[in-house]
Amino acid sequence: MASLFKEGLKSGAFQIVARLVPPRSANLAGVSALAASWKGKVNSILVADNPSAIMGVASLVSAERLVRDGHDVIMTLSCRDRNRMALGSTALGAAALNIESILCVSGDHFNFGDHPESKPVYDLDSVQLIGMLRDMQDGSGSTANGPTEPFSFFLGAVARATADHSMPHLMKARKKISDGARFLITLPIFTMSELEPVLSGLSDSPVKILAGVLLPSYEQIRSYQDGSIPGTLIPEELVRSWKDAGEEAFISSSAAHVKKLVSELKTSGRVAGVCVSATGRESEIEGLI
Repeated sequence: MASLFKEGLKSGAFQIVARLVPPRSANLAGVSALAASWKGKVNSILVADNPSAIMGVASLVSAERLVRDGHDVIMTLSCRDRNRMALGSTALGAAALNIESILCVSGDHFNFGDHPESKPVYDLDSVQLIGMLRDMQDGSGSTANGPTEPFSFFLGAVARATADHSMPHLMKARKKISDGARFLITLPIFTMSELEPVLSGLSDSPVKILAGVLLPSYEQIRSYQDGSIPGTLIPEELVRSWKDAGEEAFISSSAAHVKKLVSELKTSGRVAGVCVSATGRESEIEGLI
């Protein structure tokens, strides 16, 4: 089954992607209910893979449940928890389950999560994973004798929005593209200006770029320090105003801020879509788009 997300990007239609974090229990009823509330409002659902190094249901299992429920999905695959054999096996499982879109990530360090004593794998990094999956579908890589039946992946990666020409992050983004990434999702931004470095730095690339946006929780803001949310820098003035506002005012003002940003991104014509994260506030996503 072809990825509707892939076809949507090809058509030039602005894509709305909602990020879903699998639960920390074996009950997937909440996953189905949440996704059902997004039906017809989002184009695809990005299924996270133990984000912030917090253990939950496997991304492959959660993604399969959503596909069975009739949703288009992008499955995240993290290098942190698997060696190359496990990565390849999980990707083949996705292909077997008609999951074509895969977001390849290195993964947040265990220092952020609920099992800090765990030992990270990182047999491959995200660039190498993209290359391996590209070769697998061509029959030239880790499936030594090649696939007995053809399959394909629509590969994506994460990029820093602030990756300007002088920073290694832009070089890494270019490497991901050259190794097979066909779409990039930026780490969360809070202003349009934050996107300028990566948009200008990759202006000569055909890759489709989606802006990541975050609707934070009040707890995240109360405890926020630079680096406390992996890959996410919230402007100091926003943090200060939201902390001072109190929880009730924060809920409304943060939602208004993100809704305005999504609207600006859509009308700008400079990105292919948005990926909205709202851990703990997922029910508010439909109101932002």
